[in-house]
Amino acid sequence: MKQRNRYENTMVAIFGLAIGLMSFEQLGISYLIAFIQPALRLNNTQVGLLMSVYWVAFALSSYATGSVLDRLRRRKPLLVLNLATFSLGCLLSAVATSFGTLVGARALMGLLEGSLFTAVQSFVALESTPQRRGSNLGIVAGVCPNILGILIAPIVLVQVALHFGWRAGCVAVLGPGLLSALLVAVVVREPAPTKMQPPAERSAATANRGRLSELLRLRNVWICAGLCCFYVAYLNAGFTFLPLYYINVRHFPSQQMSGLMGVLGISAVLFAFLLPVASDRFGRRPVLMVSGCLSVLGPLAALFVSGPIALLASLMLIGCAISGTASLITSTIPAETVPPQHLATAIGLIIAVGVIIGGLAGPGIAGWVADTQGLGGPLLLQAGYAIATFILAAGLRAGPLR
Repeated sequence: MKQRNRYENTMVAIFGLAIGLMSFEQLGISYLIAFIQPALRLNNTQVGLLMSVYWVAFALSSYATGSVLDRLRRRKPLLVLNLATFSLGCLLSAVATSFGTLVGARALMGLLEGSLFTAVQSFVALESTPQRRGSNLGIVAGVCPNILGILIAPIVLVQVALHFGWRAGCVAVLGPGLLSALLVAVVVREPAPTKMQPPAERSAATANRGRLSELLRLRNVWICAGLCCFYVAYLNAGFTFLPLYYINVRHFPSQQMSGLMGVLGISAVLFAFLLPVASDRFGRRPVLMVSGCLSVLGPLAALFVSGPIALLASLMLIGCAISGTASLITSTIPAETVPPQHLATAIGLIIAVGVIIGGLAGPGIAGWVADTQGLGGPLLLQAGYAIATFILAAGLRAGPLR
């Protein structure tokens, strides 16, 4: 038992590093864009297109990779190759000299990182004991990427760009990424799908293996896809329009606005750990329902709380709990719903649907609401998204743990 726990801890540390580096690079372009835009003479439309192209590629790659992984007997070689190419791929952004070459580089990184995210989550789900599956996936897909991508990346990358230029910031993950590929090759073992407990809904998926229609017959799969859409839309609306609302409507100084947005990063790290751990003890459905209720508080506090700034910060800290649910939605619940041979496909499908609908349509809707109803409109939308996650989570079918 001790040896098994030691291996799980090592695996979680290695994959946490890998996904953390992915998040560092993924969000890094947003922190570096203030330096890239004048250097390459990009307009705002081109900046928006850079982000859109990346997320479309990420979504398509997530589903395609899941389908491929479920047809392979050995997943580890593909994952090692994926990590190595992801690490080397960052060089393309560093040498981009025009909008066209940078778009190509971001599209490639979207393909590589969508593949990596799906592969790692399915790997961890298959190799985790049922009692630790939620916690392990929470650390790998929630805590580590939030720490590296939201808390550390802006500090490091801005300083690197100021002292060495934005191109140096683009290659910051090169060395650590190659190290993580080496660690996976040497330390991590091939997952054993037979260890998975047979979930209650498995028979529906095995009738016609590999078909998308069979996965969509499982209630938890399409509910998780819906939850992922609202999760992505909620975060996009908040991170895009909260700063504008604080500055233009609440008239907070930029320093206060920055501090309040930093609270969201702390909240993401905190709940990415607490919610998966709680779900291992109390079940996935009640934890997701509670997070949906709590997440109504965040946008409503920004709209209506006029007391001390410390009170607003405290409400924002506990009122954005939905930011810690990603691993439960995209991997933990699917791992307890579909058979092991279809797990990667299910994870990729949920991520793809969430990113395409929540990541592309969500910001567009929020922007239209902001233009027609004012900057408070997207925050009311956020509250609505949180209520929708509560309603959807209530429909989840209990897995083998609860």
